Amino acid sequence: MNYVKPFNFLKKLPDKLNNFYKKHSRSKFKVDNKSKTIKDFDPVTNIDRGFEKYIRLLIHKSFPKDSVIGEEFKNKYSLNDFQWCIDPIDGTRAFIIGAPTWSNLVGLSFRDKSLIGLANFPELNKFYISDHNKSYVVKDKKKLILKSSKNNDLKTIKIIGNFHGTLSYEKQKKIIKRFGWSFRLAGFDALNYCLLAEGKVDAVIEANLKPYDILPLIPIIKNSGAIVTNWRNEPAEKGGNILATSNSKLHSKILKILASTIK
Repeated sequence: MNYVKPFNFLKKLPDKLNNFYKKHSRSKFKVDNKSKTIKDFDPVTNIDRGFEKYIRLLIHKSFPKDSVIGEEFKNKYSLNDFQWCIDPIDGTRAFIIGAPTWSNLVGLSFRDKSLIGLANFPELNKFYISDHNKSYVVKDKKKLILKSSKNNDLKTIKIIGNFHGTLSYEKQKKIIKRFGWSFRLAGFDALNYCLLAEGKVDAVIEANLKPYDILPLIPIIKNSGAIVTNWRNEPAEKGGNILATSNSKLHSKILKILASTIK
């Protein structure tokens, strides 16, 4: 399978997205609530929609026969087995309050298997990218190969988690209590998984992710040497409850803990 053209497309995308953001960042943004219930708040801005329209246009110009799925607009399906996945702003809440941890996520899959991915952080001036073999972080034009941690000691690991309000309070409390001081609740969204790929944290535990939240990140995670599945040790491409760990030994340990803690 030839990855050259789509990988080159992803490599050039951060500069285009950053320029798009600079052009629109000073304009006023409008916040809407996508949730159908009054109790919930699922924010989206005109900048989310603008990013996705722009990314879809670029994909269509280079890969007109490929399918495209995204967070803000209807999915475009084709007979082609290649499918692009877009989360135009992963971390819209962070974007709204001015926190720099939001990102643009774009990935390519073939027959539901993630191939390559990009996580671009305009405010942090860096991006994470994977080809079919390795993962990299690029900051200030300097590229470093990503390697995940080898630590599998439950007493010393660093865990980031976010349950997005979907687990009961009792289940959340059980998980946090089981891991103790190792566990930190954090709303860094895609950055959680990028820190894992860099070897700066050892595990990420999240609940209720959509496919577009995780699909572009899977190649970045895996090609750093880390592991990512759902909590039942199944492929992560469909989203849901996700566990990503720095190595296979640690993955097995945490899967067992999750199974016994929330049953």
